[in-house]
Amino acid sequence: MENYNYTYNSFTLQLEGIDVSKESLYPIFLFFLFSYLFIMVANLGIAVLVFIDKNLHQPMYLLFCNLPLNDILGNSIMVPRLLSDILRPPSERLISYYECVVQAFTTHMFGTTTHTVLMIMAFDRYVAICNPLRYSSIMTNKMVIKLTVSAWGVAFVLVGILLG
Repeated sequence: MENYNYTYNSFTLQLEGIDVSKESLYPIFLFFLFSYLFIMVANLGIAVLVFIDKNLHQPMYLLFCNLPLNDILGNSIMVPRLLSDILRPPSERLISYYECVVQAFTTHMFGTTTHTVLMIMAFDRYVAICNPLRYSSIMTNKMVIKLTVSAWGVAFVLVGILLG
C-alpha cells in the first residue's frame, strides 16, 4: 500500500516526534496540565503583586513585571496545543501551515522578549550602580515605558524579519 504523506504539496503539516506510549499518556498529560496551571497562577500572582503593592512601583520591579506577562503569553500559545496533541492519535496530529507560522512567531517572540527585557534590567542595574545620584532622574516612569515598549518592539521586529 502506498504511504501517503499529508505534508506534500499541502497547507497541512503532520506533527511528528510526540511519541507517547499508551501507559504513560495520562500521567504525561496531567504533568503538563498541572505545570501549565502552576505557571499561570504563579505568573499572574507575581504580576498582580507588583501592580497592587505600591512599594514595588519602582523601575526594576516594573521591568521585572514584563517577564511574567511574557511567560503567560509564551506558555498560553504552546502548552494547550501540546496538551491537545498528546490526546490525539498520531495520524490526527495535524497543524495548518498558518497555525505553525503563528506558533513559531510567538515562540521566538517569547524567547527574544525575555532576552531584551533582561538586557534592559541589566541596564537599569548599571545606571543604579554607576550613577546612583542621578538614578531617579534617568530611570523615570517615562523611561521605563520607553524601555518596555522598545523591548517588545525590538523583539517583534527581529522575529518578524526572521520569519519573514
